[in-house]
Amino acid sequence: MRKQKHSIRNKIIIWAMGFALILALSVASLSYVLSIRYLKENQQQSALTNIHVLGNELDSHIGSVLTFSNWICLDSTLSNYLSTVESAYSKDSHSGKKLSLSAWNHLNNEFNIIGARNYVDRVLISTPDGSRYLQSISSGTAQGAVNGPLTIMNTDFFDEFVTSHTLKWAGPLDNPLSKSGNPRVIPVVRPIYSSSSSIVIGWVYLDIPERVITGSLKSFVLAGDDGLFLTFSPGNSYRFDGSDLVKENVPENVISYTLPDTDWIISYLPSEKALTRRMHFYKLMILLIVAVILFAGVVLSFILQRTITRPVGLLIRRLERIGQGDFSRDSALEWNNELGEIGKGINSLSENVSELMEKRLQDEQSRHELEYQVLQSQINPHFLYNTLNTIKWMATIQGSEGIADMSTSLSRLMKNISKSTEDLISIRDEFALVDDYFTIMKYRYGGTIELEYITDDESLLDVRINRFSLQPIVENAIFHGIEPKGSAGKITIHLYQDGANAVIDVTDNGVGMTSEAIAQVLSGEGQADTEFFRQIGVYNVNERIKYTFGDNYGITIESEPGVYTTMRFTLPGDIH
Repeated sequence: MRKQKHSIRNKIIIWAMGFALILALSVASLSYVLSIRYLKENQQQSALTNIHVLGNELDSHIGSVLTFSNWICLDSTLSNYLSTVESAYSKDSHSGKKLSLSAWNHLNNEFNIIGARNYVDRVLISTPDGSRYLQSISSGTAQGAVNGPLTIMNTDFFDEFVTSHTLKWAGPLDNPLSKSGNPRVIPVVRPIYSSSSSIVIGWVYLDIPERVITGSLKSFVLAGDDGLFLTFSPGNSYRFDGSDLVKENVPENVISYTLPDTDWIISYLPSEKALTRRMHFYKLMILLIVAVILFAGVVLSFILQRTITRPVGLLIRRLERIGQGDFSRDSALEWNNELGEIGKGINSLSENVSELMEKRLQDEQSRHELEYQVLQSQINPHFLYNTLNTIKWMATIQGSEGIADMSTSLSRLMKNISKSTEDLISIRDEFALVDDYFTIMKYRYGGTIELEYITDDESLLDVRINRFSLQPIVENAIFHGIEPKGSAGKITIHLYQDGANAVIDVTDNGVGMTSEAIAQVLSGEGQADTEFFRQIGVYNVNERIKYTFGDNYGITIESEPGVYTTMRFTLPGDIH
């Protein structure tokens, strides 16, 4: 009884390992996805907490500035200064200077008390036309400009800011009151209204130095590929590069926090590198799982290779050898399992095929021998008939002259036909047969036909050719080419080499052939019964050459009606 355990065992192993592999990969993939999600959420929550702390700190600093600006807009002393300073100077300069000094002391004291001095380099309060103003500077290096109010009023942002009912913000700009433009400042411009009406009696300008913002942002630790952004107003966003604020649009997928007092927006783009570092451990665990699975797969593959893959490979190689012609029996394929049964079947099949091929070769060889004998039997009577007919005409016309030469030539031809069954002879011997035949034909036509040999290389005369191959071609040249012409003619036999082949051109200057006639001659199509022996000769010679040397060799015909006909023999030049 045939054993089945190998087949069942392999199926169990394959299905079990496949299920284990899918389960392991599923668990690893799910763990990886959940780990990434957890780490991203943790990273986002941590980043949101940090920017909340940063935003509250920054909002506290700017809140001091806003508190100070609100005090300026609502303070009665400063309002009285803006309302009366022009009239005071109109009376006398002493009254005007006294009013200005009192207001400046009041402003400077409040500037120190509120603490805005830590976040504002300069505060400037001016009448609407900029003619009278108060200025307080916190930085010892900051210099006041003689035309400070007019300089502020000529900036691009002044008109928009002073006419707005809400506080407007701009990003860091070059300092308008500094020749070098440094340090960059965030300008604050607000209108000051009369305490008793909505009339604008002046305006206040404060400049927040960029260092106030960047100093707070520096406390936020940045990695190499994360980003911290600060948006002052729509379309007015900056990225903190670690030291300065650089104009740049806020990318997508950022974590944002809006400052409650200023409506500034702090945005943070989490670091992918930090996330990658955190995922490193998880990747190592997943790689370890995959490595274990791969190792198990390698072990299983080794087992399968010995039990299935290797035998199947041997069977395939055996089939390839059978395809290449090796039909010997290989007992190494007959294992004690299902594959062994296949091996036995292949061995039996190869033996049967070998026997069939041997029988087919024998049958084919017998068929070729019979065909050759038939072809030979067609040529011999054909030649004999024409030769005897020629002798009859010579005897009738000329009496006994020439009969001796013709009889001698005929006897040699008949002797060559009957003395041997050898099919291949040298071209030299074939030329001798043609000479004997042409001697007979020359007497018949009274010397009106001529035969010329041209040999480029004498060594080509040793090349082998089928016996009686040229005689039928010369005969065709005489009867179908020169005789219908009605005048003298010439046949040229040219032997030369073309590459590895030996070539014989038999050319006559007769009536030529049409393309249809060439096709009929090469295909062996007979015409009338009286012409059968003449036309069948070319076809049979061509077939004999192909049977002997292969389809790449044989006869081709070139002709021009009324000019010439060339029958070209192509033979292998290495057969001697």
